[in-house]
Formats: sequence, C-alpha cells, structure tokens
Amino acid sequence: MGKSIATALLLASCSLFAAGAANAETLRLAYGTAPVSADPYPYSDTQTGSLSEHVFEMLVGLDDAPLLAKDWAWESDKAIVFNLRDGVNFSNGAPFTARDVVYSMCRMMYRVDGKANVVTSALGPVTNVVAVDDHKARFETTAPYPIITQKLKFLKILSAEAAGIEGDIAFDQDGDCGISASYPSQADFDAGSAAIGTGPYIYESFQATGDANLVRNENYWGEKPEWDRVEIRSVPNNGARIAGLLAGDYDIIERPSAEDLQVIERDPNFAYSTVPGLQTIFLVLDTNAEGAAGVTAADGSAPLADVRVRQALSMAIDRKAITERLFAGNATPANQFAPSYMPGAPEMPELITDLDQAKALLAEAGYADGFEIELNVPADRYTNGQLVAQAITQYWTRLGVKVTLRTEPWSVFQTRRTEGQMGVFMYGWGHPQGAAQLISGAFAQRNDDLGLGAANFSSYDNPDFEAAMQAWAVEVDPARSEELIAKAMAQSVADLPGIPLYYNHELWAHRAGIEISGGAEGRTVATMAHSR
Repeated sequence: MGKSIATALLLASCSLFAAGAANAETLRLAYGTAPVSADPYPYSDTQTGSLSEHVFEMLVGLDDAPLLAKDWAWESDKAIVFNLRDGVNFSNGAPFTARDVVYSMCRMMYRVDGKANVVTSALGPVTNVVAVDDHKARFETTAPYPIITQKLKFLKILSAEAAGIEGDIAFDQDGDCGISASYPSQADFDAGSAAIGTGPYIYESFQATGDANLVRNENYWGEKPEWDRVEIRSVPNNGARIAGLLAGDYDIIERPSAEDLQVIERDPNFAYSTVPGLQTIFLVLDTNAEGAAGVTAADGSAPLADVRVRQALSMAIDRKAITERLFAGNATPANQFAPSYMPGAPEMPELITDLDQAKALLAEAGYADGFEIELNVPADRYTNGQLVAQAITQYWTRLGVKVTLRTEPWSVFQTRRTEGQMGVFMYGWGHPQGAAQLISGAFAQRNDDLGLGAANFSSYDNPDFEAAMQAWAVEVDPARSEELIAKAMAQSVADLPGIPLYYNHELWAHRAGIEISGGAEGRTVATMAHSR
C-alpha cells in the first residue's frame, strides 16, 4: 500500500466531519509547488501565475477572450490598437488607463539585474506602445506579429500611479522609459506595497514559503467573487496534501496522485475534477556536436548529436504504460510537442515503442555498448515526475544505456539548467499561446525581433525548421499559419531535439460541496470554485 493511500485511509474516518467543518466564506487551496513571489513578472511557473491572477489582470484572458481590453483591431500590419474597458479601478482606487499599459510594458521589458521577465523576449518585436487616449493603447511592431495577443496574455497590468510615476511615459524597447529608477522591487511586491492590481482579490499577506492570504476586492469591476477570503498554502508532498484535504484543512488540492484518486472515489464527501491540459512533459536533449553535459561515450564522441541515438532513446520509452500505470489514464501519450487535441495542433502519427529497433539504431550509430547519461529531473515540479523518470531510467537501461538519475529541488534545477549544466532534462511547457509555443521557444534559434528561441537549450539548428518558424512568426493568415506549424512540428519530431512524453491532464481533488470549472492551462484560482 502506498504511503499516500495509507495516510489518507487513516484520516478517512474523520472526513465526514471535516467536510462539513469548512467555512463557506473562506476558500482554502493547497498548491503542489510554492509560488515564488507576489511579483507577477519574473516567473513563468503555473503556481506563481495562479497566485498573481487573483490580484492582477491582463488585456487578454488566458481563454483568448477580452479582459481589460474590451476589443482590439489591427490599424495596419504593424500596429494593433486595444480599446480598454471604462470604469475599471485598481484596488487602491486609481483609475485604469492606457498609461498603465505603457508603464506595464516598460516594466516587462526592463531586465532587472540583467534577467528577462516572463515574456520579455517574446515581446521583443514591439517597438512602441502609445497611450492614444485614456482608453486606447496602440502597440507597434518591427514586422507583422500576429501572435501578439497571445503573448499579451502574460502582461499583468500594474498601476503607474501606485508606483509614484507622474506625467507621460515614453516607451523604449529596453524598458528604461526614463522611469526605471522608480520601479518597485520584488521585495516591494512581496510586502504588498507594490502588489496593486485590478483583479478580484487583494493581497493580505505573502510569505517566502509561498503561502498567501487574499481578501475579496469589494470594488472589483467584474462579477463579484464568491469567496470573501482565500487562503493558499504550499504543500509539495502528495501525501500531506491528500491528508490535509481529508482532515478538513483544505477545500481544494492540486495534483492528486492515482492512489489519491482511489481514496477519493471511495468517500462520498469528496470528489475530483479533471480536464485535458495544455502542458507537454518532454525531455530536452542537447544535440551539440561538441558534446552535452552529463553525456559521455567511451570514444569521446557526442552521442546525442546523432539523430539515430535520439530516435533510439525515444523508441525505448513506453508512453502508454506510463500514462496508464502511473496516471491511471489521467494523462495522454504524446505524439508531438503540442497537445494533439488542442486547436491548431497538426495531425501526427503515434510515436512507436520498439526496443529491438531502438537497439538496432543505437548499434548503427556506433553505440552498441551504450554510453552514459545523467537524467536531470526537478523533484518538486511535475505530478509523478520522479516516478516517470524512474520508468525512463529502466527503459534506457534495457536499451543498454547507463543512466544516472539526478533529482533536485526546482530552484536548484532551474539554476543549473540556465547555466547549461544539463545535457538531458525533464521539462514541462504549456501552450496557452497556441500549438507552436513550445517549438518556437525551445527549438528555434534565438531571434528577439520575431520572439523566437528564448529557451533553446537543445542546440538544435535545422534550416528547414528555422525557415518554417520564421515564416510562421509573421504569417497573418490562420490557415497558412497552421500549415507552417505542421511543417515545423513534423521536422522537430523527425529530428527529436527533445523527446515528447505525455500531455498532463489537470487534476484537482476537493470537497464534494464544491464544483470546479478549471481550465486547460491548469491555473488553481478561487474563481474556478463554486459552492453547489
């Protein structure tokens, strides 16, 4: 019996009492990973995004619907105008205007200590942002940039007034804008003084542990939030999360395991909700001909530079076994780098599992006796991530490859990844910006003017793939855009600068008295929860 199940069963006897003990006006959420900061700009992880979207809003919602912008239209092939909502105020009472849009773009483009923010690189094609009037903002770009609305889903709007910025703001691409000395620090956000948004909730507190308390924004411009108060706790341990739910400590928990779901199904006081998600879990392979960190061969060569080796590593993995046994079907085997069921994803054949063929490819490439790989995996990031990594280790061992599995906390993992210390690592990439999001960021060559290649750790450089991606980046015709995505996707799957594993389904376990309307992007927010 798994530890998670054992803990849960010990507490199940008190679950009926716990289910009725919750305060109906307070919603208690248990996140699987701690939000990093109340600052909404530097971090791209789901939990930090989930937290910040209680407080901050964007021009365009994650569902592509208008949010702070009521509509938009292209003024020319290089200029798009957003008409902003009237009557929206920040939580401090300051009116929301186009000046705040310019200020927010300046702050997004500014590299604090040389570090880019979430979409700094993706917004590189933006040459100017102009407050046409209080309720109209124009974005100008170097070339046609049809996916700008998708990128702006991650531009959280800040208050220029709250930052003490006076007068007009002139945008520049470096984000200095003549006001950089007045930008609030991350500490200012974490303390709450700079965390002023237009969203449905207001920060009461944020702790370095990632725990946060929020209170309802009584002056919110949109539909009144259902919950008076939201308490967010960070509980990385699966067993502790499910135990806390059954004990009545939490109303909703993220990422229940397959074992946890068995417990939930046996208790009528609890339920779980699931939706096919937009996140692809995959392995990044450094294809550099000069070698990859942690990958060694007896003859000193670079195994991952050979496509046959990459194909062999992919063929050795049984994706169906992983999704059925480790996820109880709550994940989908991947056949490409974007979820196959999402709009705009091309139709691709299944990625086969064939150990004999994989061994033949490895021998053909000159590695019949195998080689050594260090497989790097964050210990506290992805549902069942360590179990999946252990399965992959077994598959590759059967192939004849010697694998050293290295797991470490996300903070350490992220630093080592950024410093190029990993030749093979597990990663997850969401697709709220469309089917090309992963391949355009992880495999394209870096091109800030086109918003490409911001996270290419694979050293991948294929001229045909690159031509398709560069053409896609400026293509305004949707049908032609999908053709270019299909071409680039097929090339990347043929070359395998990474190995697609599976598509996460988003899962939440919760009290039976709560109904969840969670989105495929996997955010855990109070507005998705409703009392029955």
